[in-house]
Amino acid sequence: MGNLVLLVIAVAVVGGYLLIKRLRQGNRPKLTREQSLASLPVKNAAIEEFIDDAGMVTLRIPRRKAWWISVMGFFFYMPEARTIALDEIGSFVWKLCDGKHTVRDLIAEVSSKYQITKKEAEVSLVAYLRMLGKKRLVAIATPPVKKEPEG
Repeated sequence: MGNLVLLVIAVAVVGGYLLIKRLRQGNRPKLTREQSLASLPVKNAAIEEFIDDAGMVTLRIPRRKAWWISVMGFFFYMPEARTIALDEIGSFVWKLCDGKHTVRDLIAEVSSKYQITKKEAEVSLVAYLRMLGKKRLVAIATPPVKKEPEG
C-alpha cells in the first residue's frame, strides 16, 4: 500500500512538472516560412551515432538525467540508453543535419536524390525534422530575427 501511495505522488509531481513545461513552451515566437527554411538543423551532441557499411545510421540515445526520471526509475526499469535504427532516407537526412546545411538545402538534396518534387520533399522533411526536434534528437538553429524599429 505504501508503494502505491508513493507511485501516485510521483505521477502527480511528474504530471504537474510536464504541464508547467508545456505552458512555458507556448510563448515561443512563430517563425515565417522563409525563416524556417533558412534555419539550420543541428544534431544533439549527447547522441552517439553508428554508421554501418551500407551507410545506415543507428542512434544511441542516453537517458536524460532529470530528477523525475530518477524517481520513476525507483519504481520501474529504466534503461540507460535506447537505440533507434534509421532507414535509408532518415540516415541520409541525419547525415546532413550538421549545422552547415539549411532546411532549404536539405529539401533540395532530398528532392534531387529521391526524384520527388520540392513540395513533396518539403512537406515530408519538415514533418521529419519536427519529429526529431520533439524527441530532442536535433535542434533547429534559426537565423537572427531583425526587429522592426518602434515609433
